[in-house]
Amino acid sequence: MGASKDLTGLQFGDLFVISLAYKKPRKTFGFRLYWWCLCACGRLCRVVGDSLISGKQISCGCHKLKKVIERNTKHGMRYTKVYKTWQDIKARCYNPNNKQFDDYGGRGITMFAAWINDFQAFYDYVSQLKHFNEEGYTLDRINNDSNYEPGNLRWADKKTQNRNTRRNPKVIYNGVEMTLPEVAEKSDIKYECLRQRYYKGKRGADLFAPVRAD
Repeated sequence: MGASKDLTGLQFGDLFVISLAYKKPRKTFGFRLYWWCLCACGRLCRVVGDSLISGKQISCGCHKLKKVIERNTKHGMRYTKVYKTWQDIKARCYNPNNKQFDDYGGRGITMFAAWINDFQAFYDYVSQLKHFNEEGYTLDRINNDSNYEPGNLRWADKKTQNRNTRRNPKVIYNGVEMTLPEVAEKSDIKYECLRQRYYKGKRGADLFAPVRAD
């Protein structure tokens, strides 16, 4: 059957052809025909005749959506914390109406492409990380300026996450990159002193100089 044949009244998968929608000239010769179809799910859609005849399209798209939903819910974790984490990350990265978008998607933070529409792939990775599903631990990016992607995620407690924010500058102390609170824990210099020195522009030896006793 050629694509130029009248398809009205024919069934292709879940699509029942109602009538011709319009013709669109091809770049070479002839026309590409688009048909109004009623899907079994109840949705009305326009489909190119070539796709109907070849079997490339057999629904309005609900088959693909159904597979995605099944893939993301068959594991029985739709109402778990890790599933909500997955949803929240996508909202922060891709929904401009999300209140946290400016701090994430607004500054270019994204999610690993293979995880965006596949919760199982996301779960398979994060469930293998240390402290997964432990009380008091939530998913955290190791590098705050990088993405939600393999190699940049960990399960961290609140204390670790509070340190790992853009508000806490990182410095090199004894050859290791640390935040100021971490330096305070490993030295005899109080955090408040370090913070004041840092924002006065002191770095290196001046930043870490021993505090003189009165």
